[in-house]
Amino acid sequence: MSKGAETRARVIDAAIGLINRKGIRNTSMSDVIGETGVKKGNLYFHFSGKDDLCAAIINEAAARYFDYLSRSVTSDAPLGKIGDILSAVLDYHRKRKFDGGCIFGNTALETSDTDEAYAEMVRGVFDRWVRMLAGLLREAARSGDLPDGIKPEPMARHIVAALEGGVMMARLYKREAPLSECVAYLRKLLGIG
Repeated sequence: MSKGAETRARVIDAAIGLINRKGIRNTSMSDVIGETGVKKGNLYFHFSGKDDLCAAIINEAAARYFDYLSRSVTSDAPLGKIGDILSAVLDYHRKRKFDGGCIFGNTALETSDTDEAYAEMVRGVFDRWVRMLAGLLREAARSGDLPDGIKPEPMARHIVAALEGGVMMARLYKREAPLSECVAYLRKLLGIG
């Protein structure tokens, strides 16, 4: 990796953490400079401004998150894959001690009524997650493993919404129970052992 690429990656890493904790509006370019030690000129060489940096952050965070979920799937059966994803979400936030919550959920809450560009980026992340889960649920339905009465697309949206709510509450209370209980009930609802 070139020195420039290393600097860009370091800025994105630091800025992901800042924005996850403070939000987009409360994180300044000066905060990023202070966190990374990168000179102002170098920061603006890689990113034309805060919106450019934040777009890069959302795209990078999404790429990392979906890569993490993909690597976490070890089961062969569709419902087993969903179970792996549920466990991966819980493990991810457990390792972070429920600090910061979900960068996508945080950004959705912060910008959905005030900044269409950011809202659209986050919608894209959630839409991708819903499509992934809905595809697995359709596979489970075709194989006869999906409990009766569960429709794949609405259930996929329910899973994402429930997990996001569980993450938010776990962050708020700084304890695992809100998210682990959410995961347990989703497993029970879907018949995942």
